Amino acid sequence: MKYKSEIFEAIHEDAMADFEVGAISEARLREFDEMCLSREAETAIEAPSLAKMEHYSHVTA
Repeated sequence: MKYKSEIFEAIHEDAMADFEVGAISEARLREFDEMCLSREAETAIEAPSLAKMEHYSHVTA
């Protein structure tokens, strides 16, 4: 897991502790996940370069 910042990490850890003792629901914990965790997978996707696109257009043509 990667957090947006150290502050979000502390908030999320508190939420996890609350969930473990039954103070918050799983649905509420998911809200903390969305708020505190970064979405690396979506930002890590690289758009194809123009050179690659031109290469593929010649291959499929």
